[in-house]
Amino acid sequence: ELSASQRDLVESMAQIYRLEDVQRINGVEAGIQHFKKYTKKEVIMQLGKGSGKDLTSTVCCSYLVYKLLCLKDPSKYFGKVSGDAIDIINIAINAQQARTVFFKAFKSRINRSPWFRGRYNEKSDSIEFDKAVTVYSGHSERESHEGLNLILAILDEISGFSMTNDSGNMNAKTGQAIYDAFRGSVDSRFPDYGKVVLLSFPRYKGDFISSHYDKMVVEKDVVMREHTFVIDPELAATEDNIFKIKWEEDIIKRYFLPGKVFAVKAPSWEVNPGRSIEDYKDSFLQNPNDAYQRFACMPSGLEDGLFRDEEALRNLMVVRNPIDTSRRLEESWTPK
Repeated sequence: ELSASQRDLVESMAQIYRLEDVQRINGVEAGIQHFKKYTKKEVIMQLGKGSGKDLTSTVCCSYLVYKLLCLKDPSKYFGKVSGDAIDIINIAINAQQARTVFFKAFKSRINRSPWFRGRYNEKSDSIEFDKAVTVYSGHSERESHEGLNLILAILDEISGFSMTNDSGNMNAKTGQAIYDAFRGSVDSRFPDYGKVVLLSFPRYKGDFISSHYDKMVVEKDVVMREHTFVIDPELAATEDNIFKIKWEEDIIKRYFLPGKVFAVKAPSWEVNPGRSIEDYKDSFLQNPNDAYQRFACMPSGLEDGLFRDEEALRNLMVVRNPIDTSRRLEESWTPK
């Protein structure tokens, strides 16, 4: 079973039908609500490691292919030449991730479903379905993605790509360059129903997934939540046998592109129905900064930074800052 968050993500990634058809399937009022809630151009999954991002993306692709094959002529439905290709791609960081993470799980999902039997042809890095629908497993090390008629592009672990281009090559594979390329490709082919999905846990503050999320989410309420772990459950929950963690929960109120974006930022245990917060106790106890980054989507300031414990560093800064708001040194301040 999928969690409520996972179901919302799958529906947002797979809703490609016109309003009149959604109403015909769901009823007039329910159809309007479903269409408005799930018809998106971009889905941002800033989720902790182990939250089921890959599960959600493979379920989405399977569901989207199913919905395309339910159409008599998918390309004609979207105003294209009858029988024209419709493509879906998952972009991984490298070839190994492309083979072993997304594509392996997607093939397993298709192979285990009786509905798809006899409707596809499996290749080494793609699956060709009936009605000219193809799902590709791609990665950033290849240049063969141009020319695809993309209705869906999934940018897998997008924060694993570099933020800056230090090579001097204008075509270097930064997170922004990859996003721009696939955003443009999807918009040029399917401007109304094409989708780009970004999924990753954040590597550090200001990496691509977190900065793009902050760009698209322009108004939100932030609620602080906490949990108390008992270190040794066989002993009393005294002060030296407990430790607390705190994390942020975003309640999104407004997007930069209203009605076109759906974003979720959440810890692993709140998205994956098969995990509880207690599963992460040892990780938080042994390396809290790493656990906050990987599982709670609350990374430290720098990737592989020298100072990883931001709170401890701030507690050491007890001298008043002599620089005023205009960046001037106060005249009364003298260094030792």
